[in-house]
Amino acid sequence: MTLGELAVRVGGRCVGDPGRPIRGLCVPDGPIPGHVLVLRGRKVLPDLDPEVGVVAQEDRFPLEAWGVAVGDVEEAWPRVLGAFVPSRPYEGVHPSAVVHPNSRVAPGVHLGPGCVVGEGCCVGEGSWLQGQVYLGRNVRVGKNCVLEAGVVLQDGTVLGDRVLIHSNAVLGADGFGFRRDAAGRQVKIPQVGTVVVEDDAEIGACSTVDRATVGETRIGRRAKLDDHVHVAHNCVVGEDCILVAFAGLAGSVTLENGVILAAQSGATDHVRIGAGAVVGGRGGVLKDVPPGAFVSGFPARDHREEMRSQGWLRRLPDLADRLKELERRLKALEEASS
Repeated sequence: MTLGELAVRVGGRCVGDPGRPIRGLCVPDGPIPGHVLVLRGRKVLPDLDPEVGVVAQEDRFPLEAWGVAVGDVEEAWPRVLGAFVPSRPYEGVHPSAVVHPNSRVAPGVHLGPGCVVGEGCCVGEGSWLQGQVYLGRNVRVGKNCVLEAGVVLQDGTVLGDRVLIHSNAVLGADGFGFRRDAAGRQVKIPQVGTVVVEDDAEIGACSTVDRATVGETRIGRRAKLDDHVHVAHNCVVGEDCILVAFAGLAGSVTLENGVILAAQSGATDHVRIGAGAVVGGRGGVLKDVPPGAFVSGFPARDHREEMRSQGWLRRLPDLADRLKELERRLKALEEASS
């Protein structure tokens, strides 16, 4: 990549020779000649190596430096990183891949070693299945999706376009449904629904999204699930939601658009979390949360209330000591007056 090409991809102004080759990115603590570093915030490097380029905000671009000047360095940051993401090689269908004759694999689809495409599947143009990916019966994969190694899409799972699923995620497995019979034995409730993942969603490694008992479990557009996230049967995860690592949803939970669940947080079944709400780390939601709220703790409640409560809890040992001292003095006064 040349400096001029980087400027075009980032949407900035080329400063210096547009034909200068760029070998990659580097960090301020480890400058590498021929690479560029991104000056984020108000960071200034007075001793910048002249062989290292910069991507910096237009009004703070270092004098005598070369690189790319941008209007907003934070807004340009994802595009800079994206320019250096290695392209995935198209190698067609590997000889060890198994494709059912009743399935349709569009032109330009990559099927890596050991992939299995079951009966009635449809894989959209430009999608890339890394290796050991399993598609059950009647699975639909949209255009330009990426399924990394070990991904499993069980029967009837539907992916929109440009969906990214990281290694060893499982979508469409049985929902966790049981009931006790008259003898107290656990009886499995069959799960006959599906999972639908909308365009541009991303699902992290080792995450699981269970199929609905009846109907759909749905992951909305641009929703992002981190690694080790669990979404149970019949949940609805709205557009632009973020579920951080080890977050979990019990059955039939609804997340409206833009909800954030921090790490290790969760929600019990059949609750609704309103648009734009945030659940703090390790928060446990046991009832509906209004739009825009910030809740934390277990059971989850208004974050400010939870912080006040935690403050009082931290003071309890001191208060207990003071109470014991008051009791000692009171006892001494009673003994002196008797």
